[in-house]
Amino acid sequence: MTKLQKIVEPCKRIDGNGNIKILLKGDMIDHVEFEIPQIRGFENILVNKKVHDIPRIVSRICGLCHASQAIVSNKAIEDIYGISPPSQSIILRRILLIGELIKSHVMHYFFQAFPDLLKIFNFQEISNPYELMQFDPQLTSSVFDLIKLGSEIDKIFGGRYVHLISCISGGVIYKPSQISINLIRKLLQKGSNHAKYLIGNFIKLFSTKTPPSSFDLPKINYLGLSNQDRYNGKIVIKNYKNKFNFSEKDYQPYFDKDVGVFGISFHRNNNMGLITGPIAREKINEISVTERLAPYFNKINEKWKQSILFQNFLELIELDHEIHQCLKLLNEDSLNERIELPDLGEIQKSEGIGILEAPRGLLMHHYKINQNELVIQAKLFIATEINIPLMNFMTLQYARDLHKNEAIDKVKKKIAQMIRAFDPCISCATH
Repeated sequence: MTKLQKIVEPCKRIDGNGNIKILLKGDMIDHVEFEIPQIRGFENILVNKKVHDIPRIVSRICGLCHASQAIVSNKAIEDIYGISPPSQSIILRRILLIGELIKSHVMHYFFQAFPDLLKIFNFQEISNPYELMQFDPQLTSSVFDLIKLGSEIDKIFGGRYVHLISCISGGVIYKPSQISINLIRKLLQKGSNHAKYLIGNFIKLFSTKTPPSSFDLPKINYLGLSNQDRYNGKIVIKNYKNKFNFSEKDYQPYFDKDVGVFGISFHRNNNMGLITGPIAREKINEISVTERLAPYFNKINEKWKQSILFQNFLELIELDHEIHQCLKLLNEDSLNERIELPDLGEIQKSEGIGILEAPRGLLMHHYKINQNELVIQAKLFIATEINIPLMNFMTLQYARDLHKNEAIDKVKKKIAQMIRAFDPCISCATH
């Protein structure tokens, strides 16, 4: 019998701790898996907690996606109590989601993806952060200004830089001064120029290049919301021939999960892979056809659109798009009004569902509570969990192809590039 050999390699430059696990059967690669070493069990931690405390708890799932986790939690609770936040609070929540996306996208692109792109297309191998920052000082300056922009949005509209405190069930506690709003407006205007520079830099370096065919996506399903604002919308599952639209309350015929167990089961997947995040959002909502953004897409080699590496370009496009949306939201008249937030009142039903688009894709919380307002079950549907089966499938095919001509040490490093292209958030996924 051929002995199996297990090789575990830490995957560097990702959000959290994960390993690349390779099983060798003789000289052949039998299995490749992106291995997450721990399950933190937030779905169990939430049980028997007061429902009003849940948003503060789940915001600790991740230091980067904290706004998404808190806001989607509040949406689920509002569903239980049958209340709707005022329009001002919805605008403020959208602004908080934009601040989070700005930080998430720019940090992934610059620190994780950009060094891989430089290496894949034979520009330069970056071996340390200093080399990365020196490659293009203007790019580095733009990146850090955008990180500051996202952080200031969190502080001014969320109450602090991380784990926001202003968002509660029923709305958003809102007291920023006009001086603070004007500061954000100025930072957004500068941020728009920075985003344009990042997009122009990408086009200059990579637009005429052809991504390696090994990074091409197979025929897959795209999962996301039907609305570009990332706050509301129907759930959409779309592929090259079918499209399903359904409300979050009707999700279970399409997908579900076992509480406390890693992974999500899709019931109508047609044996095709499934992806959520920027690529799915583009396939579903097509921001590429908007008059302001279409010229950027016209400069990109069509081969990019078949590749998981296309996600890096889409992150920069979403940066630009969401900064412009934020500038529009700051001009809404309701931001100048004093709004009384609704009381929760009495429980209207025993369970509630909240849904939105986090930076990495679809995020959904489903809670069941008892008459004492204690959580008796919580299901958290995380974008990275949705993407990992496709990630594992593609890395296995890539590793086998590489191993025909390369040693296993080089294989490990190259498949890590593919994993980083998916932008997994291990903190969210190991809930």
